[in-house]
Amino acid sequence: MNTTSIRGTALALAITLAFTGHANAAPASRASLEALFQLTHANAMIDNVYDNMQKSVSQVFAQDARQRGASPARQRIEAKAMDDMMALVRAEYNWTVMEPEMLDAYEKTFTEEEFTAMINFCSSPAGQAAIAKMPQLTQALLASSQAHMQAILPRIRAIAEKARADADAADTAH
Repeated sequence: MNTTSIRGTALALAITLAFTGHANAAPASRASLEALFQLTHANAMIDNVYDNMQKSVSQVFAQDARQRGASPARQRIEAKAMDDMMALVRAEYNWTVMEPEMLDAYEKTFTEEEFTAMINFCSSPAGQAAIAKMPQLTQALLASSQAHMQAILPRIRAIAEKARADADAADTAH
């Protein structure tokens, strides 16, 4: 057997063992999944994300309305519409709806061994610190995203206005 053949056989064996090892690993149990979600306060994190998202989007919409010179009445109507949209999203896609979907996705993605390691980390002081600081991190990242969106919003508006004008022109041409 030549060297190339030996290397090819070794590589094929290594790949087969790697995939077989994961395929034979015990799937994550529902109890482990629920324990991790409880440790990480997943339901509170989802609420926090929605709160931060609503605050961020409200600020961007308000700033955009002021830049467009929208009247106070128009600003109130647009703000209420945005609040109504967020209320709809929260009502229709909340933790009660998300949890079974997340359980299924996590169960299909991670093994019991991996969940045990995650639970061990989340139970540690470092894991608890990470969980406790996650809302601060999320807020900082949203603020950064908001600043970027605010900076490009005039260009986004210009693209939308040009597309609208081009579409209107195309409609009148036919």
